Amino acid sequence: MAVKLFGIMMINVQSIELSIVNLRTLKQVERVRSDVALGEDIYDQHTINYDSVEQAASALTGFVQIMNDYGVAGHRLWGSWSLSTANNADYVQDQLLVRTGLKINWLSSSQETYLRSAAVAVHFPRFKQMIQEPTYLLGINSGSVGISHYDQDNFIFSRSLRLGPVRIAEVLEDLQSSVPNYVEVLDDYISSQIADFGRFLPARREAPSNVVMLGVAPFSNLFRQQQSQAGVEELSKADFQALYDDVIDASDQYLMDKYAVDEADVRLIVPELLLINELLRLTNAQKIWLGNVTALDGLIIQEAVKLGYKKYNFNDQIVTAAKNIADRYNVEPKHRDLVTKFSLHLFDQLKPLHQLGKRERLLLQVAAIVHDVGSYIDPHQHYMHSDYILRATELTGLTDAEKKTIAMISRYHSAQTPSKDLKHFEHMQVEQRVLVSKLSAILRIADALDDGRKQKISKISVSIKNPKVIITCFAHDDLFLENWVFSQKAEFFKEVFGLTPVIKLRGVR
Repeated sequence: MAVKLFGIMMINVQSIELSIVNLRTLKQVERVRSDVALGEDIYDQHTINYDSVEQAASALTGFVQIMNDYGVAGHRLWGSWSLSTANNADYVQDQLLVRTGLKINWLSSSQETYLRSAAVAVHFPRFKQMIQEPTYLLGINSGSVGISHYDQDNFIFSRSLRLGPVRIAEVLEDLQSSVPNYVEVLDDYISSQIADFGRFLPARREAPSNVVMLGVAPFSNLFRQQQSQAGVEELSKADFQALYDDVIDASDQYLMDKYAVDEADVRLIVPELLLINELLRLTNAQKIWLGNVTALDGLIIQEAVKLGYKKYNFNDQIVTAAKNIADRYNVEPKHRDLVTKFSLHLFDQLKPLHQLGKRERLLLQVAAIVHDVGSYIDPHQHYMHSDYILRATELTGLTDAEKKTIAMISRYHSAQTPSKDLKHFEHMQVEQRVLVSKLSAILRIADALDDGRKQKISKISVSIKNPKVIITCFAHDDLFLENWVFSQKAEFFKEVFGLTPVIKLRGVR
């Protein structure tokens, strides 16, 4: 049987890459990079340079030819989050589609962080051993930093920060010639941006940590030029400090002569070094590793997981991150966990009705975990507060469209329904409207079963008997309140699925 290959392309601010891979083995057979700076002025001008679109189209056309030569069975094109924030991103997306037939799928910042974490988990040999202790993954892009934290063999949290060497260099470029202490100003700027971010790190950040740095090409090259052997991946805190002291006040010519820094990268060295120094201080790093995996490697793994690659369950990170958000907004954990349990059970038993898959099940799970975050602001109409909190909150591993879907599900889990709230609903595409309605209807039923927040029902069983869906509740107390709320919320379920849900009580001995 011929090996089926898949092509994954990624457009970044400074380059476009192609990987051709056997997804069943994760063996990469070809990797190509084109140095097209599509977003060269994006952080200063907030637009993608139209002159570079033609270069990007040419590079992508070449990639398509390479994939054809290999007989690639399928492919996808992704674009970085930084590019997606450009004012003209939609126009560039359409131009590239017209010229190449390839449509860009934009990544969110949280997706990029999540994808890099997945790539490290698969490709970094010491990862499982390392995360027994406090460990941080620092993914430094041209315009952002993604931080993922692990400890005691568990994923703890991830966040991203709009701060990267290219962004810093572009934003503060005018200052370089107008202030005598440019390095001090840069350092103050970076420190000010990171200060509030540090408050969200866990309490154990005072403990010495391991740090894996990703995407720091100029810095990595500096370090490797300093070593007696090429390819060294590990630094101590003292190693970094020695390099920092030698480089921070060095002239451009010194950097090019001693460290073979490319002239185009010289302006990025100081911002990158200052940023790394601040992040290492923030995380109390003692041991540092330089990783060479990227979001593109994570995208390869993501496609492989769709085919059944089960070595790692990366959905656990998404669920953990959702629980962290719920904890941040003081969501009551017993109600949250029971509603999540009932939601997933209903989803699994009602599959003949909804015809949805594993990804939609995960979206329901996340929505069930975070649906009550709006109560932190005001219990009255808390579902509306949940909506805008979740739209503005980073949800690890999810696309922006998925984040909006979860916000809408949370909006409609309570008193409101889409049919009574058309101004917030009618702008969505039909497929997304149907998805939100189906998952909202299921979550409303699950939430009603613990409306009194007393966990009277220990478990449920579900059977479909047209024209009814019978939900047998195993309870240790009366369900007068739950029945009353259930009968109200069941109307929307009937509207969506065409069957009437009813409660059947069974006592627990």
